[in-house]
Amino acid sequence: MRFVVAALPLVLCVLLFQRVRRRARLSRRLALWVTVFGGLAAAAAVYAERVVLAWTDLSFQVSTAGATGALLATFLLAAPLEESLKVLVVWPLYRRHRFSTGRGGLFYAAAAAAGFAAVETALSPIATGDGIGLVRLLLSVPAHLFFAGVWGYALGAARLHDRWFRLAWFFAMLLHGLYDHIVWGRGPGLLVAVLPMVLFMSAGSVMALRGDAPVKTAPLAMLEPPTLEAVQARLAHQHERPVMLRWIIAGAFVTLGLIVAFVVAAVVLGNRFNIDFALADEADVRSSGPLILLGAAVLAAFPISGYLVARASAAHGLLEPAAAAVLTVGLLVFMLWLAAPIGVLFALAVAPIALGLACGGAWIGVER
Repeated sequence: MRFVVAALPLVLCVLLFQRVRRRARLSRRLALWVTVFGGLAAAAAVYAERVVLAWTDLSFQVSTAGATGALLATFLLAAPLEESLKVLVVWPLYRRHRFSTGRGGLFYAAAAAAGFAAVETALSPIATGDGIGLVRLLLSVPAHLFFAGVWGYALGAARLHDRWFRLAWFFAMLLHGLYDHIVWGRGPGLLVAVLPMVLFMSAGSVMALRGDAPVKTAPLAMLEPPTLEAVQARLAHQHERPVMLRWIIAGAFVTLGLIVAFVVAAVVLGNRFNIDFALADEADVRSSGPLILLGAAVLAAFPISGYLVARASAAHGLLEPAAAAVLTVGLLVFMLWLAAPIGVLFALAVAPIALGLACGGAWIGVER
């Protein structure tokens, strides 16, 4: 079963190649070599990680090394090492100008990640017989391709390279590290925390691969999934009016108010159906139920707030609702860090999809 899962990233890479080959002018030969070298990079990373972990007595699992040791192993070793090796595979193509578009860079980075994920999965010591190990392996595969595609897109867009590639790589590395920490380091009860990130990766992939799709006429235009270029244009705020700081602050307070109201409603609903919110053991899969209910209540506030801010401010862009969502997540992280540190992990995990939902609500409410 492990080798079946190891073949999954290669299948995704082939499907991605068929999707973007014409627009990005891709080469089969280069794609094959990038995938092969990505696999070699994975073998080197796995060997290096095992040597360092054995030497330092650290582990990726909280149950073995504690929360601090697992976080150090993930964010100081695995996450930067793995993403750096993927860049090292793709960098010669960039230097030789073998791709000059965002989607070209996205594909070659994803191809390197596909080879990396295939070899890493094949060499993984995780047992798949209990089911949880198989779930962990399946969840880890799409993250490799998506987060590599993030910095690959920035690298391929040559005009944005100097400004955005390093920033895109840094945030992709951090989010991939957080994702892997939850998948590999935490108990099965917290695996549900990666579902918002999976949704974010799915939506981001659809937007990045849609390209220049025709826009439907009203009233369906506002519900049409936007392209990545359209969202970039809205976030750029290329209008005469300056950024409205008051609406960013107001949006954050509106979102916090909605979160409180929805969480209270979720607790009332959960008590009515005898859901035990005191069950918070990450080693127990039964704790997923309360987390899903509370997480859905928190996330539901963001699209509503984004829509309200966009309508009330008569904005033409998405910058104010997006900034309000970021400010809200920052406030939540700070409050959870003071009250319940384990909740910080969940707040950071839902942050990407929360931002996406806020922008989605604003996209419907924004003036066109």
